[in-house]
Amino acid sequence: MAEKLDPKEVVSLDELMMSNIFFQEAIMNLLDAKGVLKKEEVLEEIKKLKASLPRGR
Repeated sequence: MAEKLDPKEVVSLDELMMSNIFFQEAIMNLLDAKGVLKKEEVLEEIKKLKASLPRGR
C-alpha cells in the first residue's frame, strides 16, 4: 500500500522547476566567477545539447 504524502512537504511542478533554475544559475555564476569556466561556454554547451535532441521535442 502506498504511503500518504504530507501536504506540507509537497511542492508544485512550477516551484520545483524554479528551484532547479535558480540552482543551475547559481552554479554557473559561481563557476564563472571562480574562473573554472565561462558562462558563455556553458550556454554554448546547452545549445549543443538542444541541437542533439530528436526534432519532435
